[in-house]
Amino acid sequence: MKLMSLEMQNFKGFEHCQIQFDGNSAVFFGENGAGKSTILSAINYLMWNLVYRLNQQQGTAFKTVSADLVNIQAETLEISAQIEMDEHRYELYKMYRKPVPGRLASAITGKKEIDDLISDYMRLFGDEDRGIPVIVNYGTNRSVLKTPLRIRKNHDGFSKWTALERTLENELDYRTFFEWFRDREDYESERIRDIQDLSFRDSALECVRAAIHAMMPEFEGLQVKRNPLRLVTMKNGQEYNVDQLSDGEKCTLALMGDLARRLALANPGSSNPLEGQGIVLIDEIELHMHPSWQRKILTVLRQTFPNIQFIITTHSPQVLGEVNDQFRLFMVNSDEENHMTVETMDRMDGYDSNYILEEFMETTASNPDFLALLQKGYEALAREDLDKAGQQLRQAARIAGAEYPEVMRLDGALKRGKLRHAKHQER
Repeated sequence: MKLMSLEMQNFKGFEHCQIQFDGNSAVFFGENGAGKSTILSAINYLMWNLVYRLNQQQGTAFKTVSADLVNIQAETLEISAQIEMDEHRYELYKMYRKPVPGRLASAITGKKEIDDLISDYMRLFGDEDRGIPVIVNYGTNRSVLKTPLRIRKNHDGFSKWTALERTLENELDYRTFFEWFRDREDYESERIRDIQDLSFRDSALECVRAAIHAMMPEFEGLQVKRNPLRLVTMKNGQEYNVDQLSDGEKCTLALMGDLARRLALANPGSSNPLEGQGIVLIDEIELHMHPSWQRKILTVLRQTFPNIQFIITTHSPQVLGEVNDQFRLFMVNSDEENHMTVETMDRMDGYDSNYILEEFMETTASNPDFLALLQKGYEALAREDLDKAGQQLRQAARIAGAEYPEVMRLDGALKRGKLRHAKHQER
């Protein structure tokens, strides 16, 4: 299953916008409020009906489209997406009309198209041993990991359809992740006892461990411990409660671990569930991450989950500097009247972060006060005021450090100025 295109008309700030994915992963960037999250929201609304129907397999339910989503100057909104599955195209569609005096709000949801898609979906994937594509939305509150104090003892088990539970709610379902992990650990322990083989490892748990290790190689041995109930991991040889990790570590662990869990559930007959298919939305991929992790997250996602179509938003020049030909890149803009547009961009892999900041994000790479000190330093050199230039250099070095390239350039210019001054004095 792949997302081929998205079209929005009067959806929030987008008067009309058409985006071609053609089944490729994509990265959207732009300023705050430009409309990046709005694009994910539109996809989320369209996918909601499909996921609900697949998960419940009875009745119908549609995520409510409300008047506040309609462009303020319009009466109706329309959003649609083209989905490709087994070389066939399907359309997901929503239309909403604002209520006016004497007329109720109206909505059209493309029920027949969804019915056709679900019928073909079940024909392709209904067999319990056949893997299913995952559809997941990770919002900006995915770092909230708090170990539940109590575990539900009587759940209905974890079938492959569990992989579609609570997938589009903008938050990570950590309780279910924890319960699933403990359930698989219990199975792993029972198998070790039954077959008398201490080296046995549950394949589903190994998927989760491998995915986390791919992004966080210093982390090993994720496991549940009792009394008190907690999830722990080894970091550089020392045990940590997951609750004790930094927000960046928790956020990354949650993302990699939950997606791997869903793929393990969705592909029960696969020897490598991480190669499962699906569509995954991630808002602000760099959330709480150290810049070094931002530099590698796209590469790790593509290598760890090679058949997932990722639709990602970011503010990070480090992330953008790793956008290669495996992703489509789009810049989202918003003008003074909040009209939103999307522009297709060329890949940026290999670009310096400072260059991306200045050329594509319209901001300086350095602190304005720091830049002002450098400017005053060069102006003092032009006046041959070496003492003043040295003073500006020392202040700049206190801010950025003596090894910072721009500080070193000013230092070199000052040394050359002093040499010229000394030669002039000798004459």
